[in-house]
Amino acid sequence: MLYHGSVTGGLKFIKANSRSHTSGKQVAYFTEDRSYALICCRSRSENFVTMGIGKDGKQHYYERFPDQLKTLYSGKRGYIYAPISDDGMVKTKGRTWESEKDVPVYQRELVPDVYAEVLKEENAGNVVIHRYAEIDVAEQKMHAEYIKEHIEDEGEEMKQFYLKHFSPLWSRDA
Repeated sequence: MLYHGSVTGGLKFIKANSRSHTSGKQVAYFTEDRSYALICCRSRSENFVTMGIGKDGKQHYYERFPDQLKTLYSGKRGYIYAPISDDGMVKTKGRTWESEKDVPVYQRELVPDVYAEVLKEENAGNVVIHRYAEIDVAEQKMHAEYIKEHIEDEGEEMKQFYLKHFSPLWSRDA
């Protein structure tokens, strides 16, 4: 089963309008992991995905600011889509599939509260959540300082996101 997560309901196609991490071409993305698709149920202004497959083969979500998961997903609706067919899709890195063409889909699921659903995935053992308070302080600082140094790299929308969520974490002496 392949999944695509979105905040937009009623889609008939997943458009090939994302940049491929492998080829650089415009593609439509899908994942084998429902938990990862849930994390993709976010607005473009919150394009901050801190999740990946760990050595144990499970998805791992890392909070990079306090209550990140709750802040980004609590009370927010999402939609999980499945492709009608995987014809023309290519498996790339990890559990990711992509297509250079728009992919016809059907709405598989309405998710009324993405945060609650991610917690269910955690309880089922499908994702490991590394909460901010559990992460080593040096690692917390390293990530916050990296964001500070690269705040201009991703455009104004992400700059505002970073200012809102990371500026309280920046060292005053850095």
